[in-house]
Amino acid sequence: MDDSIYYDSWKEERDVLLEYNQVTLDDVNIVNILGVGIDNMTRAQAVVKVIKMVEGGGVHHVVSLNPYKLHRIKSNQDLRLISSKTAMHFAGGAGLQWAAKTLRSGLKERIPLMSFLMDLVRIAEIKEFSIFIVGGRPEIAEKAFFNIRKSFPNIRIVGRHGGYFNPEREKSVIEAIRKSQANIILVGMGFPIEDKWIYKYKNEFKNAVLISVGGSIDYISGDVKLAPPFFMNRGLDWFYRIISRPWRIGRMFRTMLFFIQVIFSRLFSR
Repeated sequence: MDDSIYYDSWKEERDVLLEYNQVTLDDVNIVNILGVGIDNMTRAQAVVKVIKMVEGGGVHHVVSLNPYKLHRIKSNQDLRLISSKTAMHFAGGAGLQWAAKTLRSGLKERIPLMSFLMDLVRIAEIKEFSIFIVGGRPEIAEKAFFNIRKSFPNIRIVGRHGGYFNPEREKSVIEAIRKSQANIILVGMGFPIEDKWIYKYKNEFKNAVLISVGGSIDYISGDVKLAPPFFMNRGLDWFYRIISRPWRIGRMFRTMLFFIQVIFSRLFSR
């Protein structure tokens, strides 16, 4: 695992729990950006909300949004339906902070997906929540499993499986997840495939938080490197991913359309 992915776990467990026990969700509200609601919260509040989902039971779908995803959701009826049924959206992309400010609203902070996941795994280790990983190639899922265990030796990962399977294999994967009774299921099949998959099968599970993690499993495995600090510190990690993988150029056009629509919405709103 890349060193930048490791969780800064110097604090004692009791200190971590004390910090999260002091976090309140009372001031969490919804910010509307181009018709899509985003939970306006800090990273700590996002983690606490997932903790409460696990402890409260039921099945929940959690999504990290960025400008590209939001634009696709806005322009696709099926994705809008899926989005309306999710338990939590948080702003993973820096462009959403800019958009909220431009539209005379505001988001407390950007919540980078990798940082959120590492925080969540840390608290899952302490609280003995169980995790199932599904996504990426089989060897990538395996590497991600071992890398997480390096940083969190007591974490309960009750299963892992690659994200590519035929319909017949899919049935056995769902059954394996169900039998594992995992509290948290990390689904990394890429957007929007993973969100459609979660929406289709989430009722197969009784009590679980399913989190769309996109390419995070590739990053955790070390197979794909995170953007350099220059890009990360400026919220331009999305741009780095495009220039380092030019076949994703279509994402840039979607992202630019999002920015244009935000500007027009601001200009023509009263």
